[in-house]
Amino acid sequence: MEGDLRRLISIDLPRRLSPRVPRLATEVATAAAITAAMVLIRASLRPLLGDAVPFSFTFLSVVLATLVAGWRSGLVALLVGELLVWYFVLPIHGSFAFADPKMASWLIVVGLTQLLMVGAMGLYQSEVRRGQMERTRRINFLGHALREMDHRTRNNFQIVTSLLQLQSNRSASEEVKAALREASERLQAVSAVYAALAPSSQNLAAIRLQDQLEEMCGQIRRGILPEGISLTTELEPILVPHETAVAIGIIVNELVTNACKHAFPDGRGSIVVRTSKGPDGAVIEVADDGRGLAKGPEKKGLGTRLVAAFVQRVRGTSDVRSSEAGTVHIVTVPLPA
Repeated sequence: MEGDLRRLISIDLPRRLSPRVPRLATEVATAAAITAAMVLIRASLRPLLGDAVPFSFTFLSVVLATLVAGWRSGLVALLVGELLVWYFVLPIHGSFAFADPKMASWLIVVGLTQLLMVGAMGLYQSEVRRGQMERTRRINFLGHALREMDHRTRNNFQIVTSLLQLQSNRSASEEVKAALREASERLQAVSAVYAALAPSSQNLAAIRLQDQLEEMCGQIRRGILPEGISLTTELEPILVPHETAVAIGIIVNELVTNACKHAFPDGRGSIVVRTSKGPDGAVIEVADDGRGLAKGPEKKGLGTRLVAAFVQRVRGTSDVRSSEAGTVHIVTVPLPA
């Protein structure tokens, strides 16, 4: 109720029409139009009302004019309405003379009452608009601060990633180089989350999963993807919580990286990352057309253990289907209701 009243009070028709129409012209025209409408209503009801309640519609016209066009418009409606009632409704009809001297006092009291009403409404409108301007200023400031924090966070990720890559290039140990490169790739998977924040959603913690994975796959294409291997995406729009997005990013990064390293002994093939909404939540698929998983006991490296740990962390399930035609990893992650 209070919100509706605030929206009504903040209409401010003159501001909306400016600069096409001068503010004063809008205020006067609004008062004239509303007063004319009240006169027509009064005239149509004259057979029923006669000279009774002479000022009933002037109060209404003053309130409407003030709400729509501000206190000056309400003041114009007040003056015009008082004059019309004085001339046409109060006895003596068609004259500014009074049949009873007490009517002059009535006219003054009604005028002062309406004047106080216009003043009070004008002050309240001013406070409401000042509050709206302050709220807009704070929202703009917070938006700028969030963008700046996001920019700095992403820069920090980039700096750390570059340092890891630099240290990897300088290391004489191939094992250390591989470990640092993998750490860099995992950090890039986490940083992709910050490129997919969804400020258009009602919750800033929500992430557009399709944007995040597209960003991450782009980083993989520019970084570790061998020349003969293609990486494509088929991503449905899905919003997921921030923590879930981080886990999915690491899972997909590990599965794509493992496919690049182990699925294509001849260095040629394709990988597809898919997302869709299923009855049990978000479904993430990483499929390749490589040689398939080796038969026998599975050797669980760090990447495999990370995938299992993060699937468990988001209370998801995973399934692997492998044949000579390739391997498909399917991860299902429940989404909040």
